[in-house]
Amino acid sequence: MNSIYIGIDLAWGEKNLSGFCVLVPLKNSLKIVDIKLLKSIDEIVQEIDKYQDKKIFVGVDAPLEIFNEDGNRVCEKSFNKDFAKYKISMLPVNRKLLTKYSPTIRSEELYKKLKSRGFKRDYNSEKVIFEVYPHSTIAMLFNAQKILPYKRKKGRSVEFIREQLGIYTKYLQKVISNHKILKTDAKLLKGKALKEFEDMLDAITCAYTMKYCQSGDALFYKNEEKDIFVTPISPWKVYVLKCADNTLYTGVTTDIKRRVKEHNSSNLGAKFTRAKRPVELVYFENCDDKVHAMQREYAIKQLKRSEKLELISYAAKD
Repeated sequence: MNSIYIGIDLAWGEKNLSGFCVLVPLKNSLKIVDIKLLKSIDEIVQEIDKYQDKKIFVGVDAPLEIFNEDGNRVCEKSFNKDFAKYKISMLPVNRKLLTKYSPTIRSEELYKKLKSRGFKRDYNSEKVIFEVYPHSTIAMLFNAQKILPYKRKKGRSVEFIREQLGIYTKYLQKVISNHKILKTDAKLLKGKALKEFEDMLDAITCAYTMKYCQSGDALFYKNEEKDIFVTPISPWKVYVLKCADNTLYTGVTTDIKRRVKEHNSSNLGAKFTRAKRPVELVYFENCDDKVHAMQREYAIKQLKRSEKLELISYAAKD
């Protein structure tokens, strides 16, 4: 069954339009097969229904279930704690806030309709749906763990917003094949057209987030003991291999499976491991970025063998 990835930048009120994007895999990239702005929840569901013969992954930039009357959801508190070091946070979402925009909370309405069609917050399902957050995806995968300030906010001029949207577009061009939306010059847009362009870029990012988190490094956050929200994390890792002669090798990578394969079967592996095959992955750590990974690599290399084995043993028990 072919897979498609749908991103929805959902408007909280009925007066505004929602960005909607459909991506399909294309060799080493992704292709936009549909991108538009939609008004009603029924319109969004009708568009998704067109792909019922596919394996569908839907990412929505909006809360799918809200149990709290005020304050923050549990997932927001956990996310804000984890991402504080990057100065990235989620704004509080609660029923009092969302009912100001619409008597019926639109994101819950969308989730209920899709849930009745078999959508689950589970990547093992044939119909998958999760809440996603474009800001964290952009920061973790494109913008060196920093917020890209492309949203309208007091103190940000139209010229500044256009510049940031231009940067945003270039980031997406790295992972999405050619499409006219990504050739748009934000400097020529203003008012409503500029906002709608932003909404469609966010829809692309929501869809891309679902594709990346399917097999890439990701964190899942819970609310009421259920996974509801997923976000990419930095792909950088430090790892330890046990060689055939029981020696230990430490390195850094953004793709452990590929790197272990290289160590075992090609000249791309380290010179140290080539004569000591096969090697086995016995330990890895997630790192914030390349610098952090290299610092941890150096620190682990300075450990005595007994200390390395203790680190490996402790991780195996965790």
